Amino acid sequence: MNLQDLFTVASLSASINKLPVIPSKVGAMGIFEEKGVTTTSVVIDEYEGRLVLVPNTSRDADPAAVKAGKRARRTFETLHLPLSRPLLPSQLQGIASFGQETATVPQATIINDHLQELKNSIESTREFQRVGALRGKLLNADGSVLFDLFSEFGVAQKKVTVALGTATTNVRKACLDAKRHAESKLGGVMVTGFRSFCGPDWFDAFTEHEKVKAAFAGYQEAQDRIGGDLRSGFTFGGIEFVEYDVTVSGQRFIPSSVAQVFPVGKGVFKMFNAPANYNETVNTVGLPFYSKGEERKMGKGWDVEAQANPLAMCLFPEALVELSF
Repeated sequence: MNLQDLFTVASLSASINKLPVIPSKVGAMGIFEEKGVTTTSVVIDEYEGRLVLVPNTSRDADPAAVKAGKRARRTFETLHLPLSRPLLPSQLQGIASFGQETATVPQATIINDHLQELKNSIESTREFQRVGALRGKLLNADGSVLFDLFSEFGVAQKKVTVALGTATTNVRKACLDAKRHAESKLGGVMVTGFRSFCGPDWFDAFTEHEKVKAAFAGYQEAQDRIGGDLRSGFTFGGIEFVEYDVTVSGQRFIPSSVAQVFPVGKGVFKMFNAPANYNETVNTVGLPFYSKGEERKMGKGWDVEAQANPLAMCLFPEALVELSF
């Protein structure tokens, strides 16, 4: 394979999709079903009465009638997240392998190293979008709102204030009430549990509350013995609380004084991937990542681009509960 072949959409896109993904808490959970689409927009059908309980009847009886629900159709544009950088001849020629003086690194390895840096930034943005879907609002890099899912679906955002500064507050009941609210809004979707990503201020106030401390004093001691960290997650009131203290480019993923409760189950969260805006990818099924290279003027290196075209979506934003104190 010659050098030019390494910079095609097929070669570079195959390479960037095989490269490791930087660790991300939401991505690692696997709750977002990845789905490729052939268009740059996604149509979401909302159907009231999506799931019903079927009553037991005699085999000779007529089947139960199901009342028709209202339908609503909404269209969402996928995001376009491109990054590019030049790759000069000096970066491809005579580069020694790490720890060696003479043996040169294969050109494909150098290209992959540059792709990895671009992919890391794009994946951080995809994680930012996943967190936005968990909170019901997809944000741009500057913090402006791209999509408010509560407004889009015409549902109210559930916010609960928990008096963590009061020793007598029934924190467990507040957690159970958050779960009950979510379960009532899921329309029969089977969930495997509930989690909450917490800002550091919420997490500290929560774990310092007398009733929470009393319930998990032994748990913390056990974690200390094995060098564990309570912030990595523990369950209280049927919700697993995890501290999520991440800021990228000045944007905090979870506000410091908030705990975002969300259901874990199939069919609640999706990540749609649209095709890239290249001639070669028109009307093809979208991939999570794309890359392509173009030769620079006078043959002085290449311009390498990486991109993603995602849309993170929560199909039940009414089941999301924000806890604050």
